[in-house]
Amino acid sequence: MNHLNISLPKWVDSFLAESLNIIPEPEAQMRFVLTLTERNIREKTGGPFGSAVFEIKTGKLVSVGVNVVVAENCSAAHAEMMALMLAQQELGNYDLGAEGFPAHRLVTSGKMCAMCLGNVCWSGVTEVLSSAEPEDVEGITGFDEGPTPPDYNNQLLRRGINIVPEMLRDEGRAVLQLYVDLDGPVYNGRANS
Repeated sequence: MNHLNISLPKWVDSFLAESLNIIPEPEAQMRFVLTLTERNIREKTGGPFGSAVFEIKTGKLVSVGVNVVVAENCSAAHAEMMALMLAQQELGNYDLGAEGFPAHRLVTSGKMCAMCLGNVCWSGVTEVLSSAEPEDVEGITGFDEGPTPPDYNNQLLRRGINIVPEMLRDEGRAVLQLYVDLDGPVYNGRANS
């Protein structure tokens, strides 16, 4: 097998059709992502995580992603990974910070796990807005965020990526709690590894 096809749930198209495609204010971008995440939970199409890539200056929405690990049988199908891959595909370049491109930001319902942190470092985005913290994700849901560095924010800053953590953190925690309340499954590859 030499082909890979990973898709977002079908409801995402109608969600986007009903949404603004330019959202200039960072808090409004985060509310958009948290609404996207909540929809993924209520539709039971994936884990409690959502993301989007926006042009920083204009607020133009480039792509969205939701967690579809179980539905797509792919441990890499996290919301951030999906949003970044779809943005790169949309723009026709693996580097969202390539010459001639506007600066891009990733907006995510939770601060990135170890895998998504690595992808952000190499994606070309110049800013990340995150809501829930890793301890929220692990404490509320039981998902394993992996071995993230203790100087997480500084690791991004050293690479020229501004991070604005804990934006609307209470709302981000509430979305995680909704997943638990609706009996969303925790599907870590290995328990406590």
